[in-house]
Amino acid sequence: MSNNQPKSRPNQGAPKTNPTRTYSQTKRPTRRLSKAEIARRIFIAKCIIVFCLIFVLGGGVFLLSRSGLFKKSSKTERTMLSSLTSQSTESTTPPETSDTTPAPTDAEKPLSGYTVILDPGHSGEDTGCGWPLNSSEIEEKDITLKIVNAMEEDLTSRGAKVYVTRKTDDTVGIYYRMAEVHLICMDIAKERGELPFSAEKEQELRQKCEKIKQINEWQKFSKEGMGFMAGFGASDDLKLLMDMEAKMKDVVFVSIHINSTGDPAEYEIKHGAAVHFADDTYISSPSHDEGGEPRHDPYFGRNNELNSKFAQMLYDHYVQYFPDMVSYSQAQSHLASAFAVIREQSLVGVLFEVGFITNPHDRDFFKNDENLKKSAIPLDDAIEEYFTSLKDTQSATA
Repeated sequence: MSNNQPKSRPNQGAPKTNPTRTYSQTKRPTRRLSKAEIARRIFIAKCIIVFCLIFVLGGGVFLLSRSGLFKKSSKTERTMLSSLTSQSTESTTPPETSDTTPAPTDAEKPLSGYTVILDPGHSGEDTGCGWPLNSSEIEEKDITLKIVNAMEEDLTSRGAKVYVTRKTDDTVGIYYRMAEVHLICMDIAKERGELPFSAEKEQELRQKCEKIKQINEWQKFSKEGMGFMAGFGASDDLKLLMDMEAKMKDVVFVSIHINSTGDPAEYEIKHGAAVHFADDTYISSPSHDEGGEPRHDPYFGRNNELNSKFAQMLYDHYVQYFPDMVSYSQAQSHLASAFAVIREQSLVGVLFEVGFITNPHDRDFFKNDENLKKSAIPLDDAIEEYFTSLKDTQSATA
């Protein structure tokens, strides 16, 4: 073989790898993750999910709150907000609706524009009835004052103008209290410009009332202590005042008393409330002449029907509220009488006897101050009903 022969060369077109090998056979082998790496990735994924949920939910709540759907605040907060809104002069946005009911003004209260004169029976040395009879541990004068105090507070809250004939336990006689009623009524009429007599006559009547109060007779019906209210019928001075008072339909008089019986056999029998009202025919009977001379013509200017109606309302409300205080006798529950406190003035009014101090059940009722305080509720409800019915009647006739 000659040395000039070319050397053999490898086939350059031949593949460098085995043509039969697949793609998978040439893929780089997968690296196994450690447990720590897996846990880290799971934690990151959870954080992303939680963040997304918070973002979505937070945005929803924000949008709903802007719509006002979830707005709710306490009554105090609503009241403060309403106050601040009303005081602001810069904002023109109307205040939000609030379920807080504003306190009614005096003009909106049910007894606004009406007057009640309350008379707590007896006082001081004039204790009224008591128990035990010879050494009283419980006395009428104290019971009546507690009831009247509760009535005054409640009536005032309902918008009424309230006068009380006595505030203390000082001895105050019947005609002292009646003189006080006449003075109150003159004050009311004068304030309204409705005094039916001259200024000179007014001063004269006021002086006579003050003299009665100064004498303050309570142990007997003396002529001096009764003043122009002495005797049978109505004197000219008393008639002037009673004519004036009879026209005051928006003023009522309520005298609170406690009943009793002197017969031990009746202690268990006689019990419950009783209401006395003035009636011209009844009072005009000669048997009701308590003051002796002088004698005057009977007076026939009282509001008899309204007196009876008012008395019935008071009784009905009271026994409905306290069923155990229903009178032992229907005839004694609502009756015409001639007691001085309803005889010597002509306002629509009553003498209300809450019960019998001589009856064990009624006496236990009186010993409970809560009962005395609650007694104001039905009595004041009756007063409110009376004035409401009077207003309805006046509206119907108008």
